[in-house]
Amino acid sequence: MNRKSVLGFLVALFSIGWLAPLWLGVNTYLTFWEIEALPLIAGQHPGNSFAFISFARECFMWAFLWLGAALAFWSYLGFQAWAGRRAA
Repeated sequence: MNRKSVLGFLVALFSIGWLAPLWLGVNTYLTFWEIEALPLIAGQHPGNSFAFISFARECFMWAFLWLGAALAFWSYLGFQAWAGRRAA
């Protein structure tokens, strides 16, 4: 594997990596409804101490921060390419 392939892989991972914490946040939120909320609505009291909503909120925060960084990166590269063509 050459340096260009490794760099391309890292850029691709940076660009789509935000999907992992987003998926984890959505999965945690849906699990909260399945394990905690629906039994409470049915009158049962599940004995679970995991902070589902807090963890999901953290996952969403990291996912959107990562997405913002990826968008800023690609916007910067796009602007550089546009400015380079315009100057030539």
